[in-house]
Amino acid sequence: MAVLVELVFPAAITIEVIDAVTDEMDVDTHMPAGGILHLHYEKDGRVHGVDVWESAEALQAFMESTLQPTMGKVAAAHGIDLAQAGQPEMSVTEIHRLVRLSGENRNE
Repeated sequence: MAVLVELVFPAAITIEVIDAVTDEMDVDTHMPAGGILHLHYEKDGRVHGVDVWESAEALQAFMESTLQPTMGKVAAAHGIDLAQAGQPEMSVTEIHRLVRLSGENRNE
């Protein structure tokens, strides 16, 4: 079952850090296996991320194999100690219905 993932990152994790993590993983051109959608933005001084995954298992595999190592590498390059920064606030919600828009139906 598809899941919606919502993250609010600790204040030490800036939009530049999340951009660098996203760039390092090349998500813009190669969505990870099981990934459907990713977006991130800044609101009220905190970075928020929203993902849709085909399953909770696909999300977990990505976090362990790719996201956590990449986040550690990029944070260290930006002088951030993740152990001191704290964990992001995270919620995972099962999606009841997911509609995928075809290319001709999207308004971009």
